[in-house]
Amino acid sequence: MGWLGWLFVLFIAYWLLDDLLRSKRCYRHGGFGRCRRCDEEAAAKAKAEAEARAEAIRQRMEIEETYKNMDEAKRYELATLVKDRAEREHLFIGPGDLEAAVVRMYKKSQPKAY
Repeated sequence: MGWLGWLFVLFIAYWLLDDLLRSKRCYRHGGFGRCRRCDEEAAAKAKAEAEARAEAIRQRMEIEETYKNMDEAKRYELATLVKDRAEREHLFIGPGDLEAAVVRMYKKSQPKAY
């Protein structure tokens, strides 16, 4: 085999080793193989996202429950106020936003028990 053949074999070996090392290297932490710190960070991020989703669902259920339990006249009055303000300020009221705004106004209007 001539020098061109050896150069080709060397190139293939370099390409394979480079691909092998690159696929198992953690560039953020400078280690090879499976990175324990990356795994811990991914687990912590997934846990935080799950907790945030659970909190959002809990708040949404609380808003829906409060909205359903409100007096109908008070609910209508507050909904009218919210719609008027949204129209006056050219705001878009998305699904669930009206209920949330009505519940916030309702809670603010209630006397606080100490």
